[in-house]
Amino acid sequence: MTTITARPARRSALTTLFVCAASGTMLAACNLDIANPNAATEVNVLTTPAGVRALAVGLQGRWGNARADAVWIPGLVANELGVTNASLAPQRAFQRFPDAGALTPLEDVNVDLLNFWSRHYQIVRTANELLASIEGVTLAPGTVSGVRALAFTMKAYAFGTLAEAWQQIPVDITGFQSTFVDRATALNTTLDLLAEARRVLDATPPSAEFTSQLLTPGIDLPSLVRAWQARYALAAGRNDQALAFANDVAASAQSEYRYATADQSPLWSVFTGLRYFSAQASLRTSAETGDSRVTRLFGPTPQASFGGSSVVPVLIFATQTDAYAMFTQDELSLIRAEALARLNRLPEALAQVNTVRQRANLMPRTAAELSTQPALLTEIARQRRYSLFASGLAWGDLRRFGRAQEARVSWLPYPLNERSSNPNTPPNP
Repeated sequence: MTTITARPARRSALTTLFVCAASGTMLAACNLDIANPNAATEVNVLTTPAGVRALAVGLQGRWGNARADAVWIPGLVANELGVTNASLAPQRAFQRFPDAGALTPLEDVNVDLLNFWSRHYQIVRTANELLASIEGVTLAPGTVSGVRALAFTMKAYAFGTLAEAWQQIPVDITGFQSTFVDRATALNTTLDLLAEARRVLDATPPSAEFTSQLLTPGIDLPSLVRAWQARYALAAGRNDQALAFANDVAASAQSEYRYATADQSPLWSVFTGLRYFSAQASLRTSAETGDSRVTRLFGPTPQASFGGSSVVPVLIFATQTDAYAMFTQDELSLIRAEALARLNRLPEALAQVNTVRQRANLMPRTAAELSTQPALLTEIARQRRYSLFASGLAWGDLRRFGRAQEARVSWLPYPLNERSSNPNTPPNP
């Protein structure tokens, strides 16, 4: 691994993490490689209840601050978004240009490529530190189970996200030269981690201390684990499991990551504050008449992107504190629909599709209109494009629905830092 993702010799990182998390900033402006000689030592952070609590809060802060990369990079690659700022050459490299001849190489020195990679491995590293230290401190059993389940869940998400962008990734980062595994193995690891999170929560329900003081408001951890089990089971082609997991989530359940004034949303920054990215105008112009998602998601005024396409403003993430949906009921309905369709249970799949259409104020489709599996899958892919806009899932959707050729690239190259420090890094695609 790169020195960014696994650096056991650098012990100042968790010191700064403790200070940032304890101050309530959720790591919004923290650099984990800056030493603070006046702060607590890492030993104190990892062996005291207060330190472990702060680390659990900090883990969620890391996740929240990694949202922008996990949304805009897959969005550009999948032709969901376009760059609207002339100065953003590194970002434009991820974009699907209308003219294939205009494509420029996506280089391994791209700073945003490195950020996407390293920020998710920082989540993994922090989760590993929590799991290694939690049993050595005195906390209520329900607090221990909550923290452990949280660490497993955040680590699983990081692997699941990376596995949709890189063809192979490391899942064991205990050394400097970690071994890479293929996507199928990475997704299996993701699902194993979520299964362990679920087992821990079922065995010992989280304490009031964990849910009220450590867990970020807006997160329903048991429901989140089940929803992400459904998401990644679908990605792994485990359709029976995806259906079962989705059915395990209550119809009223939701989870969102809530930002605060002191912990501003990075999604607000790139979509609204700095206006770096907009939605492809085709999402608006090709939508069905009356689709209520369109006016909620997209502004009406098109402009040219720096790449040749027409784009429209993104209306969500409009304020610094707008929440990010970690899963939605629309996603669960569409997971059920896709799993059922792939299992050739077409009437049940159609019912799930029509549930989503009804929420969007659209008329239901009939069995005569969607009488075949390919027709149903095409409709499901279309509904995911709108219901899951700017969720970071569009690129994986293209691959799963057999439309990978529509993406900017099949897989991202490995950052130069990783290639330089780890001889096990595969060749770039």
